[in-house]
Amino acid sequence: MLKRLFGRPLELNIGAGPLRFRSSRELEKALGGKTALSSTRITILGGLSDDALMREADAFRLMEQRIVAALSYPGNGIEQFLVQLDLPEITEDHDWRTIFRGLRLLDGGAESYKKAALLMYVEYLSSAQQVVQTIRANRHGGAMAAEARPGNSDGASLGKRQDLVYDLAELAGMEDEGRQGDKDEFSRMSKGESLQIQFGPHQSLSLILAKYPFTLISGDPFLLLDESGHDLKVRPGKNIIGRSAQSDVTLDAAYGAVSRKHLIVEIQDDGTVTLTDISTLGTFVPRGFVESKLH
Repeated sequence: MLKRLFGRPLELNIGAGPLRFRSSRELEKALGGKTALSSTRITILGGLSDDALMREADAFRLMEQRIVAALSYPGNGIEQFLVQLDLPEITEDHDWRTIFRGLRLLDGGAESYKKAALLMYVEYLSSAQQVVQTIRANRHGGAMAAEARPGNSDGASLGKRQDLVYDLAELAGMEDEGRQGDKDEFSRMSKGESLQIQFGPHQSLSLILAKYPFTLISGDPFLLLDESGHDLKVRPGKNIIGRSAQSDVTLDAAYGAVSRKHLIVEIQDDGTVTLTDISTLGTFVPRGFVESKLH
């Protein structure tokens, strides 16, 4: 289990003995080794029938959606999710069920640890969906190729979070700097935190996903433009951007450093856009956005 002691690090008991973490970042780093399926789990999935395999895929996808909703929901979304969670829904692979059992015992002051663990489990679920897709492709060959192609898919209705709103017109100077693609002019978003930006007509925002420059352009629909000029539609509502074919906006596999589920982009009718980073290597925005929020 996980245990929080006064004046002492967070303690995680798995398997042979306890592990201690002085920060949520340490916990996230330790759980990073648990985001890929074990060989045993892959073998089990490979032995399932097509119908059973698709039921597993649906369960992975629905759990991922629930966690993303909890992470982006205002207030105590994470706590509500953990309270309502049925532990058998969590895999026993890599002791994830034991980890979640411990998360439920933590007090409200450990939200950063809970968030770190949930973000890592999202990575595991994304990896699981990719394994299922690979197994099906191996079984059915070319019939799966079209289904696996990158593209937009219908997104599920996820949670909503309200944060500080920035007006792009007021921060146009920063945006001009951002277009130069110099990463020194960008700041990394805090993982799991949301940033709201107010877009006007035909305005744009430079982003760096991991190490790759992109531009988000307002319009009907919004567009995500890569450095080669290729654009992807970003629809109203919540969109998950990443390399996974299950993402709402799927990036090319050539962007290898981008997470399978990297960034949540929520577009409201009034042009307000909420960005929530859920990646491993980060989402970067023009420096003033993050610095202004911290102040």
